[in-house]
Amino acid sequence: MNSSAKNKTPRRTVLVTGCTGGIGRAVAVTFAQNGWNVVGHDCISGDKARQLKACITAHGVDFSLIKADFSSKRQVNRFIAQAAELRIDSLINNAGGYLAAKHFTELQLEDLSAALMVNLSTPILLSGCVFDGMKRRKFGRIVNISSIAAKYGGSGSSVHYGCAKRGLEALTKTLAREGAPHNILVNTVRPGVIDTDFHRKFPKDMKKRVAMIPLKKMGTPQDVADAVFYLASDVNGFVTSEIITIAGGE
Repeated sequence: MNSSAKNKTPRRTVLVTGCTGGIGRAVAVTFAQNGWNVVGHDCISGDKARQLKACITAHGVDFSLIKADFSSKRQVNRFIAQAAELRIDSLINNAGGYLAAKHFTELQLEDLSAALMVNLSTPILLSGCVFDGMKRRKFGRIVNISSIAAKYGGSGSSVHYGCAKRGLEALTKTLAREGAPHNILVNTVRPGVIDTDFHRKFPKDMKKRVAMIPLKKMGTPQDVADAVFYLASDVNGFVTSEIITIAGGE
């Protein structure tokens, strides 16, 4: 083997959780367009996953999908074990959701446990899983996807989601301090109202909601993906411990 081949730097790899949703898909494709291999996660497989694979591999990079339900302890543990075997240069903790769209007066302990498991506990465990490898390689990027609900506390029916996302922002601060000596940069992106299926799944008066946004429009998944790529790639060399709100002025 010649010396140039021996010293060739491996293509970087990003792990994107919740990769078939609106924001996750845009993030995964943006990394692929920039030459990164992609490891995706979702709780389901099917047409969306197959379409995403075709889109990503068209850019000449590798794509693999790990299926796991992050509200299941058994499946989370299995996912963490699989991720531990991979070289992950950048982690995007994107998977999330209400899980139970209930008013806080109706929430049960199991509702809270599931929401925390998906939106906070799994990102903590997954960040810990990839952290040592990033330290050894003296390079790592972690971006946590929060929500405008963390800023305002959410509504009476999303308090469990808002609280979990606020915890994710606190995780960012701790990981950023731990990672700084090792060139591991950790940040939060806090999307506002983004035009995805999330808002159609939990319907509300969107015309009224959009009117509250200073720019008077919803954001796009690509608006979020562009910020995530900057923070979670080699382009970023000096931004860490920040919360970047992408919410049209809210």
